[in-house]
Amino acid sequence: QAFAGLSTGPSVVMGNLCTRPPSVDQNDREAFKHLKPMPPGPTVYLTSTGFVTETQWVRFIQVILHRRGALESEDLAASVTREGLVKKYAAELKQLKVLYINDASYHRPTEMMVAGRAGTGKVGDNGNLGRGPGTWLFWDQAIEDLMGVPPENIKMVQLFEKPWLFNRPGRKANYEASSPNVKGLDPADQEAYYKALMLTQDAYDALKEDPPKVGAGEAGGSLPGCPSSGKSCADELAEISQLLNDKYQEALDTWCTENIDASDIIVGQGGEVVMLNLAWQCNQSVASRLVAAVRANKTVYAGLSASTMVCAKSMEMTGEIQPGWIEAFAADSKYLSSKQFDVNDLDGDGVKANVLGALPLLESPIAMRPHYSEHWEAQVLAKNVLAEKEFEKETGIQIPDDLVRDSNHGCEVACRLLSLISKAAKDQDRPVFVPIRNGKCIEVTTHYQANELYENYRVIA
Repeated sequence: QAFAGLSTGPSVVMGNLCTRPPSVDQNDREAFKHLKPMPPGPTVYLTSTGFVTETQWVRFIQVILHRRGALESEDLAASVTREGLVKKYAAELKQLKVLYINDASYHRPTEMMVAGRAGTGKVGDNGNLGRGPGTWLFWDQAIEDLMGVPPENIKMVQLFEKPWLFNRPGRKANYEASSPNVKGLDPADQEAYYKALMLTQDAYDALKEDPPKVGAGEAGGSLPGCPSSGKSCADELAEISQLLNDKYQEALDTWCTENIDASDIIVGQGGEVVMLNLAWQCNQSVASRLVAAVRANKTVYAGLSASTMVCAKSMEMTGEIQPGWIEAFAADSKYLSSKQFDVNDLDGDGVKANVLGALPLLESPIAMRPHYSEHWEAQVLAKNVLAEKEFEKETGIQIPDDLVRDSNHGCEVACRLLSLISKAAKDQDRPVFVPIRNGKCIEVTTHYQANELYENYRVIA
C-alpha cells in the first residue's frame, strides 16, 4: 500500500491500524471477516448533519463502548444494531459524561433555537432530523434519545459565557446555568467582558438586517458594534477574554479538568461558523485543553457543520461569510495560541490567518465544505487543483489527474487525495477541500509512527 499508515480509499478501513481484537481466535479468519476493527487511538468525527444513519450510530456506540473496555467481541459484527447495543449496554451508556459546546447558536434569537428543538418524538422519528417536524438534530437530544445517555449527564455550555468564571442564569436552548463561585472575581472584569461581548451581538444584528449594515463591528467605524477603542469588536472581545483567562487561569484549568478531561464525549453544534470560530479564537486556552485531551485519547470529539469546519485549516468555504463578517468577527492572529499554530499556519500562504479554524484538532491540510451540493463543485475543484500544484512542485511526486478531477464529487475521493498529500508534505500551505454532503460522516483516527503524527480518514455512510 502506497503511503502506509493512511487510508487511501474507502475500502481501506484503518490503514495499517487494523488489528484483530484480542478475544478473537487469530486462526479463525472466517469469523474475523465479519468483525469491525476499532480505532486504537484518538478519534474525531466530522459530520454535516450529525449521525443520521444506523451505520453511523452503531459505529459511534461501538467505539465509545470499546474505549471503556465494555464492548464484547461478538458486538463487533456487521449485523449488530443500534437498538441492540443500547439495550445490552444500557447500564454502561448511562454512565457516559458528555460536554456539549453550543456557541454557534449564541448570537441567534433564542426563540429560533427553541423552535428548532421542539417536538415530543424521538430524534429521527418519521424522517425528522430532530424531535419533530421542521426541527434540527441537536447533539444532546440525539445522544439522549438514541444512546440512552441521561440528560443530567450532558452539559450544554457556551464558551462566550465563560462558565469557568461567571455565575450565569442559563438561557433556554443555549447554555445551562453556571455557578463556579470564583473567589476574588472582580465585578469590573465581568462588566468589561460583557460590554465587549454585547458589541459582537450589536454588530451581528446589524449585519443580519436587510440590507445589512456592512461596516458594523469593524475597526475605526461608527456603526453598531464598533468599539470606541478603534479596534474591531472581535479584537475587543479577544483582548479582554484572553486577559481574563490568564488572570483567572486556576478557575479555567479546574473547569477544563472537570469538564473536558473527564468527558467521554465532546460534541459541537452547528450554526454560525464565523461566530463559533470567534468563540474559539477568544478562548485558545480552552481550545488547547480540548486538543490535548483528544490527542491523549481521553475523549472523543464529534462536530456538526460549523463545529466540523472550525477543526480544519480553513473555514472559508461557506455562504455565511458575507461582506463585513470577517472584518468584524475574525480576531487578529496574535490571539491564536503558539502551541497550536506554527509559522506555517500563520504566514498567510494558502490560507489567510483570518479564516483558520481556531480549534485545530486536525493536523492534515484539510478544509471542510459541509452541506455540500453541486453549487460548490467548481470552487472545490479549483481549490484542490491549487493544492495539487503546490504538492507536486514541493515534493516532485505526481498525483493522478483523475484523483484531483474527481475530488469535488464526494468526500470519499477527496479523503484519498488528502491522505496522499498529508502523508508526504508536512508543510503544505494550500488545503484539500473535502466536500461532505448531508448524511455523510468522516471518522478520523490518529496515531504516531517514527515520532510523526498521522491521520486516517474513513467515510461512514
